[in-house]
Amino acid sequence: MILTKLKEYADMQMTLPPAMYMAASIRWLINLNPDGTLQSFTPRGGNTKVDKRGEIMVVPHITRAMGVKPKLLADNGEYVLGIGRSESKPDRVKDCHNQFKALVQKCAEITKEPSVQVIVKFLESWNPEAERDKLPPDFDPSDNLTFSALGIIPADEKAGLLSIQEFWADYTAGGGDGETKDLPIMTCLVTGELKPVVDRMPVFIKKLIGGQPSGTVLVSANAPPFTSYGLKNSLTSPISRDAAEKFAKALNHLIAAPDSKLNIGTTTYVAWTREPSEEVAETWEFLDKPDPQAVINLLNSAEKGQQTYGTDANQFYVLALTANSSRVVIRDWLEMTVPEVKSNLRTWFTAQKIVDSYGEQGIPLSVYHLASSAYRDAAKEMLPTVTIALTRVALYGGKLPLDLLARLIRRNRVEQDVTYYRAALIKLIFTTQNEQFAIISMENLNPDPELNPEDRSAYHCGRLLAELEATQRAALGKINASLTDRYYGAASSNPASAFPPLLRGARAHLSKLRKNQSGTCNALEESLEEITSHLDSFPKTMTMQNQGLFALGYYHQRAKNRAAAKAAIASKQTQE
Repeated sequence: MILTKLKEYADMQMTLPPAMYMAASIRWLINLNPDGTLQSFTPRGGNTKVDKRGEIMVVPHITRAMGVKPKLLADNGEYVLGIGRSESKPDRVKDCHNQFKALVQKCAEITKEPSVQVIVKFLESWNPEAERDKLPPDFDPSDNLTFSALGIIPADEKAGLLSIQEFWADYTAGGGDGETKDLPIMTCLVTGELKPVVDRMPVFIKKLIGGQPSGTVLVSANAPPFTSYGLKNSLTSPISRDAAEKFAKALNHLIAAPDSKLNIGTTTYVAWTREPSEEVAETWEFLDKPDPQAVINLLNSAEKGQQTYGTDANQFYVLALTANSSRVVIRDWLEMTVPEVKSNLRTWFTAQKIVDSYGEQGIPLSVYHLASSAYRDAAKEMLPTVTIALTRVALYGGKLPLDLLARLIRRNRVEQDVTYYRAALIKLIFTTQNEQFAIISMENLNPDPELNPEDRSAYHCGRLLAELEATQRAALGKINASLTDRYYGAASSNPASAFPPLLRGARAHLSKLRKNQSGTCNALEESLEEITSHLDSFPKTMTMQNQGLFALGYYHQRAKNRAAAKAAIASKQTQE
C-alpha cells in the first residue's frame, strides 16, 4: 500500500526525468572533434561551495553499492578515462574503464546515434597511461565527466535523444542485452504486473537523519536471517525497476521539499494528498510551530461550519521514517481524509488546552515541546516512539499510551516539579484515554471535578501540596529547598504517610502568619479547609493514574495562587 501510494504520487504529481536518469554534478566536459579526437576539457560549475563539484545535469544513473557498474556516458574519471585515484587498485580502475567503454559501444550499436559513435571512436583511441598529460592541471579522478560531440551533450536529458533514453531504460530494467537481462520475472508487489524484478533497489533514499550519506534503501535482505526460500537482497519483496525507481524518487522528492517534510527528533515525517493541496504545509505548521490565531480559526471553523468538500475530500497520507545505517525504517503509516485530519487536530488542541504556570491562557504546543517534557535532555534521550505516538493521535485520533504517562510521572518526581508542558501532556493523555475526562473542565482549577472518588482524592491531594507550599512561602519567604522540593515524590505516591507531618508544619507556619499577616493567614486557612473538605482520608498509595491527577491538581492550584498573587500586586500598584 505505501509503495503503491508513493508510485501514484510520482505518476500524478511529479514531472519525472527519463527512466533511471538523475541529477548529478558534472565537473568536466570532454569536447570531441567529429572524428573522435580530443578537442579540449571544459570545466563546468564554479568555485563556490555550492557549485565547485560541477554543473547539475540530469544524466543516466545506476546505484552502486559494490562491484563495478558503469553509468552511461557520464561517470567519474576512473570509469570514463581510466584514471584512478591514488588509493585505487590499478586492476579495478582498468575494469571500470573497460566496462564503461563496452556500455557506450553497446549503446552506439543499438541506437545508431552519431554523437555516441564519435564518443566510441575517442574511447577506442584513448590511452590512460600515455595521455595523462592532456588532462587539466586540476583534474580529480573523483570528478564526474561527460562528453560533448557534434554540438550536443548526449548524456544530458536536455539533448532530448529518445533513443539513448530508451536504451538506458531497457538496459536497467532487464530487457535487451542489458547487464540485468538475467533478472527473474515475478509479480511486482507494487503494480501487480508480471515483470523482471530488481535484486537491489535502483535509487537510494537520501537525507534521512542518521542514515548513510550515500543513501538508504526501503527494501533489502542482505543477511541470511532476512532471506526466504533462497531469495536474497530485494527479491524477498519483488518489485520491478520502474516501480522501484518511481516510489524512491517520490519519497526523495517529499523528503527534500520543506512543505511536505517535518523532522521531529530523529524521525522524518512526509505527507502528501491524493490531489494537489496546500493542506500538508498547513498541517505541519500546526504540529511544528502552531500559530495561536491559526489554531483559534481552526477551532472556530467547526462551530461556523467552515468546511468544504471536493478538494477537502482528498486522501491524506503520512509516512514516519527513521534510518538504521543503510536501511529505512518505516515507523508509522497513516491514511485518512483532509476533513478527518482537521477534525482530529481540533480535538488535539482542545485536549492539550491548559492554563500556563501563572494562570494565564496557555498557547498551543508543538509535538516536540510536548514530547521533550518527558526527558531531561530531549536532544540526546528522546525516543522516536514518543513523537510518533503524539503525531499519530494529533492527525489520526486514538489514545496516547499509558507508558508515556509513567515517563512523565517519573520526570515529575525527579525534578520535584510539574512544568507547563508536562501538565499539558498529562491532560492530553487523560483526555484521549477517557471519554468522561474529555467533557470535564480541566483547563484550569476545578474544585469539584466529576471523577471517581479515588481520582478526585488524588487531584485534591495535589492541590493540597501546592497550598501547603504557598503557606510555607508566606511564612518563611524564599528558601533553598521548598516543601515541594523535599516531599513531592512521597506526597504523590504515599499521601497517608507524607501529609500528616506536612499539615503539622503548616499549623506552625499559620501561627506565625497570624501574628503579623492575619489577612494572609485567614486566606490560606480558608483555602486549606476548602481543599481538605474534599478528602475524607488520605490514600495509602496512588496508582499511576492517581499520580497523574495529583500532578494536575498541584499544577492547577499553584497556577491559581500565582495568578492571585500577580493580581494582588497589580491592584496594590493601582491604588498607589
